[in-house]
Amino acid sequence: MKNYWDGVKGIVRKKDRILVLIKPNGALDLPGGRVENGETAQSALQREIDEETGLEVEIHDPVKEWSFYKTPDRLIKGVTFECPYLEGSVKLCSEHKGYFWAAIDNIQRLNFNRNFLQSRNAA
Repeated sequence: MKNYWDGVKGIVRKKDRILVLIKPNGALDLPGGRVENGETAQSALQREIDEETGLEVEIHDPVKEWSFYKTPDRLIKGVTFECPYLEGSVKLCSEHKGYFWAAIDNIQRLNFNRNFLQSRNAA
């Protein structure tokens, strides 16, 4: 049994704004989740964005790799992708209680629990 999970996150960009999700405990998040058996990172992210937001996006190149320990013996290894918005209205699932579109200029000031964002271009 492997002691890590593969994860993905998406920076959903609509013009000069980035989609930020709010978890039930108030923590800020990006759309994404676990890569299931048989999925590529891109297909997992497409599924997660659809489940969590209902938005249609493109999955572009990865912009950041990251990792953290979910529990003392369970490592999450992942990658964040650029995901330009195509169409749709946000329809949240039960994993999140709210959302907002943050200005790119302000995104680095937000307090995410994990550093899923790229460091260049403040996105």
